[in-house]
Amino acid sequence: MLFVAIIGLLVFLLAFFSVLSARQDGGGWKFLAAVATLSALVTVFAIIKLPYWPYNQTHTAKTATATSSSSSKSKTAKIGSSQVVFNEADQTKAAATTKLKEDSILKQLKTNYESLGTVSLDRQTKTFTITPTSKKYVKSLKTVKQYPSKNEKAIATITENYSSLSKSVQKHLTKGYTVRLLEPGTTDTTLLSVKDGEVVTNNFK
Repeated sequence: MLFVAIIGLLVFLLAFFSVLSARQDGGGWKFLAAVATLSALVTVFAIIKLPYWPYNQTHTAKTATATSSSSSKSKTAKIGSSQVVFNEADQTKAAATTKLKEDSILKQLKTNYESLGTVSLDRQTKTFTITPTSKKYVKSLKTVKQYPSKNEKAIATITENYSSLSKSVQKHLTKGYTVRLLEPGTTDTTLLSVKDGEVVTNNFK
């Protein structure tokens, strides 16, 4: 705009003096007057638009701030999107690690309790369930349940064993897992359940 203002001012001055000269000679001054007026308007417009004036500086600052804000928001959005991706990746990795641990413990329990019964895992409720199938083990559990007062020591031993098992599961996995012993001959009746080493259900008594 400074260049336009300078050119406009030069044209105005040339046209202005040409008008004065033409009027003295007596012809062609109207066209020159129009040129002088037009150049004057261009010059004034260019001067008004110069960035040195306070109002133009304020406008420029606002524009720069808006651009900076827009850029900042864009960067924030990109960072936010990246964080979501990283969080999802971390969650997927954690879930895969947990599943591997659960599978490992389930396999070990199936081996350890093979002579007593079957072992299953409900991943939704985080429950390891032991279903007695061995005739000898089934008979022992039924006897203990039928005569609890005569088998208090046996009940204490069974409870202690499953509490230790629960603590071991918690140690290798995390809190929140339950170890459940089913009542013989049933498909969903809990005889004993222990969560994080604490007895939750005891139907021996």
